[in-house]
Amino acid sequence: MKASSGEQGSPPCFLRFPRPVRVASGGEVELQCVVLGEPPPTVVWEKGGQQLVASERLSFPADGAEHGLLLRSALPTDAGVYVCRARNAAGEAYAAAAVTVLEPPAPEPEPPATERPVAPPGAGEGAPVFLTGPRSQWVLRGAEVVLTCQVGSLPEPTLYWEKDGMALDEVWDSSHYTLVPGRTEGGRGVSLTLRILGARLPDSGVYVCHARNPQGHVQAGALLQVHQPPESPPADSEEEPQPVVEPIKCAPKTFWVNEGKHAKFRCYVMGKPEPEIEWHWEGRPLLPDRRRLMYRDRDGGFVLKVLYCQAKDRGLYVCAARNSAGQTLSAVQLHVKEPRLRFSRPLQDVEGREHGIVVLECKVPNSRIPTAWFREDQRLLPCRKYEQIEEGAIRRLIIHRLKADDDGVYLCEMRGRVRSVANVTVKGPILKRLPRKLDVLEGENAVLLVETREPGVEGHWSRDGEDLPATCQSSSGQMHALVLPGVTREDAGEITFSVGNSRTTTLLRVKCVKHSPPGPPVLAEMFKGHKNTVLLTWRPPEPAPETPFIYRLERQEVGSEDWVQCFSIEKAGAVEVPGDCVPNEGDYRFRVCTVSEHGRSPHVVFQGSAHLVPTARLVAGLEDVQVYDGEDAVFSLDLSTIIQGVWFLNGQELKSDEPEGQVEPGALRYRMEQKGLQHRLILLGVKHQDSGALVGFSCPGVQDSAALTIQESPVHILSPQDKLSLNFTTSDRVVLTCELSREDFPANWYKDGEVVTKNEAMLVKVDGRKHRLILPAAEVWDSGEFECRTEGVSAFFSVTVQEPPVHIVEPREHMFVHAITSECVMLACEVDRENAPVRWYKDGQEVEESDTLVVEREGVHHRLVLPTAHPADGGEFQCVAGEERAHFTVTITDVSSWIVYPNSKVYVSAVRLERVVLTCELCRPWAEVRWTKDGEEVVESPARVLQKEETVRRLVLPSVQLEDSGEYLCEINNESASFTVTVTESYKNQDSSDNSPDICVLLKKPKTRRLWARFPPWRRTAGTE
Repeated sequence: MKASSGEQGSPPCFLRFPRPVRVASGGEVELQCVVLGEPPPTVVWEKGGQQLVASERLSFPADGAEHGLLLRSALPTDAGVYVCRARNAAGEAYAAAAVTVLEPPAPEPEPPATERPVAPPGAGEGAPVFLTGPRSQWVLRGAEVVLTCQVGSLPEPTLYWEKDGMALDEVWDSSHYTLVPGRTEGGRGVSLTLRILGARLPDSGVYVCHARNPQGHVQAGALLQVHQPPESPPADSEEEPQPVVEPIKCAPKTFWVNEGKHAKFRCYVMGKPEPEIEWHWEGRPLLPDRRRLMYRDRDGGFVLKVLYCQAKDRGLYVCAARNSAGQTLSAVQLHVKEPRLRFSRPLQDVEGREHGIVVLECKVPNSRIPTAWFREDQRLLPCRKYEQIEEGAIRRLIIHRLKADDDGVYLCEMRGRVRSVANVTVKGPILKRLPRKLDVLEGENAVLLVETREPGVEGHWSRDGEDLPATCQSSSGQMHALVLPGVTREDAGEITFSVGNSRTTTLLRVKCVKHSPPGPPVLAEMFKGHKNTVLLTWRPPEPAPETPFIYRLERQEVGSEDWVQCFSIEKAGAVEVPGDCVPNEGDYRFRVCTVSEHGRSPHVVFQGSAHLVPTARLVAGLEDVQVYDGEDAVFSLDLSTIIQGVWFLNGQELKSDEPEGQVEPGALRYRMEQKGLQHRLILLGVKHQDSGALVGFSCPGVQDSAALTIQESPVHILSPQDKLSLNFTTSDRVVLTCELSREDFPANWYKDGEVVTKNEAMLVKVDGRKHRLILPAAEVWDSGEFECRTEGVSAFFSVTVQEPPVHIVEPREHMFVHAITSECVMLACEVDRENAPVRWYKDGQEVEESDTLVVEREGVHHRLVLPTAHPADGGEFQCVAGEERAHFTVTITDVSSWIVYPNSKVYVSAVRLERVVLTCELCRPWAEVRWTKDGEEVVESPARVLQKEETVRRLVLPSVQLEDSGEYLCEINNESASFTVTVTESYKNQDSSDNSPDICVLLKKPKTRRLWARFPPWRRTAGTE
């Protein structure tokens, strides 16, 4: 940004910057920006350092502070960086955006004739197969890089390399790299080695080796990261450090951001060789971290994104670019606007170990202020994983069972989006985790990178639980890379990297679908026709495309490099091109291509050229205009070529040097516009006295005129004067009333621009001057924009119909569910009406349906099913319906033993005729047991009663006899609980002389408290009641 000092005015300032655009060849490109300044700045558009001028395809619409660039029929040569430059007496500012025009891939060149490999015995022809793929590498700048791939197949495949989806010769000069073809040992395959001589920082990227033969095509990729060598410390420690970048020679741009918001800086740099980029903050180099992201977007721009800006982030940010030809700088001063309401004590960064806990704590100004917790952009709900505590003005978040993916940025937010930000660092085997999600266009390369704390550890990559092939995995020291070249929809899923018990996961989402473009037209011929015309003929492509297509005809003036679209037609055959289709007299060449929704074919050039001279003719002339008093009157005409013309009003020529003006002070105001072939004159706010005005247009070869007629509106609206916004719930009765100034005057009702059809759901009634539209029982789909329209006037209503709030019927209490491994677990939630939106959450995160987690809906009943539960599936579940929640705590136990109690042999001593109860407790209530005595199964009888209650199984001997003594077993599967019962005629007291029997009560569960009464010690192991 350039700026100059002055006592008056303000330099230009961009309020909205143009956005990067990606279009298919033949599409329309539109760039828009908003720039202010005093005096209003002059805006021009540039490309490649040259100012752009309006043409048949290019125009620059402007409306006040809004300025745009509109490019029709985009060509591959139109791709590049477009700069909007605004200048006034107080200074200058500029903004840039990259335009990418997608060109269908050219046919692969025929491979050179080489000696065919000898096929191994029994082998036939097939698609290429990678014997070894390229390996990802991390090197220092200046190092030599060698990437090799080996492929085997018959017929012999053609091998070639790409960097970031581009051919190598499009990225580098031939002196920067070499390609060395070769053969594998034994001659069963071919290889192609890419050698990069002296790696540079811009060489970082994804390198893909392609192998193609008539039987198929395969590809394998690797990641190359080039790092800056560490700088050596100065020999003299007292020597002052040199500045990292040169001083900024002009005032930097200023950027304001509210605290807690993101700041995004984009820098477009061009140069050859490709420049190296470094970001600096306050003169110090910046490295990427949790809140500072550095990347290159799809349009070639270098981006620095500062997340959740804080006061300490303010300062001067510099993008420094350099190559062997020189260097350049771009700077911006970041200011962080602090909110009026602030945290009394903000969050502090914390660290925790994996499987442990961390506590985040802050203090709000007032204990009544509500707060919410977020992990980056995801809101956290209270649960066992994320415990949220409020103690007066203290707000505390406790994160339990830390995992590698819990590492990140956490926020506590008050009203007004006032935020306090802190980093949570999880220490474990994984040092740098995967991103939460990764969005990739179909056909692009997906790269995932993990850094471990210890070098040389063996990591494991999987997708949706299935191992990924080794050809797409690479490791070097602490770095582990997964490269998926040319992703398809089948590659989407949950990608996991695990080291031991530590793991990190990302969701890979693949978007868009690429299709093959149609074939080119055939037999294209040119014939010189009558004077100033040329006849072009061609035939449809073979085979014909399966989807609808058109032909696009383009012209090129001899001596120029640009091709410009003439027109598009749907049928092949013959087309005559007249001279009025060209802007200047000269010799022209022509070409044609086929275009469908899947892209366009290669161009077919007509042999020869034709001399054409431009002439103007009227395509659509002026028409008389009738408007109501106070409206704008628009006169327009279309010419056959782009040419300047003159407008007249009542015979007086309108000034053409200004787009807006007045015929004379206090008289009619007007605005003139020209967009391509169309010329427009807009008379602003015409009055009744302007009726009968004559409008004329004149240019070489064309003269036309039309008249203006002003109509008085026979009626006007009494109410409503302004647009009404109304809110209702379903089944409400909605009445929209429009009152006119005249009784029984006709009016029509419209909904979303279409005439309302009278039916039972929409009634139209007229009562004198009042017109009503009645909806007896409104539904959600009745929401929309309604209009009561009569002669030249309208009343507007914005109606919103929402569903009534939903309530949870069951369960009303916190539910606790216990299950064992492989059991089916079903959580049920009932709401008070059908079709109510219901969402399920686990541990504070919304669940996504999969094979292991199924969401069912049946009327008012909603179920979350775990078909085969595992211990990892346990947790805190919530069913959220509107503002209400149902809570479930699910615990899944990995059963190693069916019998919970007793866990050792039990000895029972009893006296004849006593009641003896043998108790066995199981882990599941539905399990069945088998009781045996001395190896024989116990048969239930009055003397031996079998009882079953929940998880407890009992064998009751109501009145034991001497013959009941023996070994009893409670058996289930391969487990058993053992009881030894000894029955005697009478007590034999070993401790007291009175032989008085004591009473003993033993509780059955081992973890409960035992209650002892007076009983001899030798009897205290008994199980009698």
